[in-house]
Amino acid sequence: MEQNRRSAEISFNHEDFIARDFLPGPQFFKISCWLLAAFLTITGFSCAVNPVTQKRELMLLSRSDEIALGQQTDAEVTSTYGVYPDSSLNQYIATVGKKIAAVSHLPDLEFHFQVLDSPVVNAFAVPGGYVYLTRGILAYLNDEAELAGVIGHEIGHITARHSARMYSQAQVAQAGLVLGAALSKTFRQFAGLAQAGLTVLFLSFSREHERQADNLGVLYASKAGYDASRMSNMFITLQKLNPQSGRDGLPTWLSTHPDPPDRIEAIKKAAAEWQQANPGARLAVNRNEYLARLDGLVFGEDPRQGYVRDSVFYHPQMVFQFPVPASWKVNNTASRVQMISPKEDAAMLLTLAPGQSPDEAAETFVSKNKVNVVSSDSQTINGFLTRRLQFTLQTEEGNLAGLAHFIKKEDRVLMFLGYTESSLFNNYARIFSGTLGGFKPLTDQARINVTPEKIKIIKVARTDTLANILRGYGHDDAGQKELAVMNAIELADKVPAGTLLKTIAK
Repeated sequence: MEQNRRSAEISFNHEDFIARDFLPGPQFFKISCWLLAAFLTITGFSCAVNPVTQKRELMLLSRSDEIALGQQTDAEVTSTYGVYPDSSLNQYIATVGKKIAAVSHLPDLEFHFQVLDSPVVNAFAVPGGYVYLTRGILAYLNDEAELAGVIGHEIGHITARHSARMYSQAQVAQAGLVLGAALSKTFRQFAGLAQAGLTVLFLSFSREHERQADNLGVLYASKAGYDASRMSNMFITLQKLNPQSGRDGLPTWLSTHPDPPDRIEAIKKAAAEWQQANPGARLAVNRNEYLARLDGLVFGEDPRQGYVRDSVFYHPQMVFQFPVPASWKVNNTASRVQMISPKEDAAMLLTLAPGQSPDEAAETFVSKNKVNVVSSDSQTINGFLTRRLQFTLQTEEGNLAGLAHFIKKEDRVLMFLGYTESSLFNNYARIFSGTLGGFKPLTDQARINVTPEKIKIIKVARTDTLANILRGYGHDDAGQKELAVMNAIELADKVPAGTLLKTIAK
């Protein structure tokens, strides 16, 4: 959660969620568009020609709709996860990305590229030409050609309209074209645990989509002048890494990009075939140029944006702290801190609230969400003027009950909210009260003056094994193994003098 972020509002709008469990199977979408024509005309759905395959397919979104959806999602993505604050690095990624986009099937589409300030290893795209790479994935790439392959893969998802098709399928499901409810009745879906408003990012592509995106990534990177065979190195690294989702809740590459069989060999084969068909093509790798861009890149979780130690959440930049209940999962993003109970039947959320005062923020919350106020009072808690609300909320998905604190902190108002199903509120009331009431100033300088780990690029002075080189820089066995994966080099391999390597330092 960052200090200089636009005030965010919480909304219990269950229509924001798209349920994966009720999407129709592939056989449904093999039905000819012509057989659906009458229904589609009435409902506003239509068929469109895919730019890549040149085949007609069911498509709810027009090109302008995709761009509008991309703009809306982009605002939510950058607000939620934050853009990495390095303009030079972002410009470099955009330059490479636009070079690849220019040779894609949609060269006239305006593409946008951003580096997200997240340690999670992922890259993803949304309709309308928006492509994102996390600083986490950049740390594990080792040359510009590999970067080009990853960007080309994501551009392929856009040009082949994979996300747009999935979005359309979800909308069709909600329109009643398939049996079963379109929206999940579970608390998990309702309570925001699926990242309301960002659902399109969490839909997992099919293996068929992944294979097509791989092929397009190879094609685009090759046409842009890169050795596309290097793209396979990222998947070798992912197999070794098996990355987990981070505290910001962003999914990993493997959770949103299922691995098709023989992916690595298929990429190498496709790249070799393109090179054979285009003899004499000059294909760049640009290893040193890429690694130089990573020097100083924040690696892993950035404690300056909030961290948990000994069951307490600390935010050094906004100088506050609060207790975290035992075994609760914490998701910390640029715009909010969310805690989820072990059984995933209760949640707490801290975010910026609209309004100049706790009373104004509370009134907005009550009005916007049409909640029923059970009790309300104003107090000074740990030095902060606070408006407290106990509330209930009736929805089509079920009844909720919760406790909210609207806290005046300098020139901002924070909303700290705990909520669960009404029948469970008494079970969680003490936890909500203890956590929300434990919000207080952070004054411990040892907790404030924390620094993240960063990537440091070194030049090997003499030929030696990777293990010996890293040991000379003070890395223990665990650190050596991690850096071996990051550099895509085995510890026993000989590294020639003059080679650039990634290390990690404070």
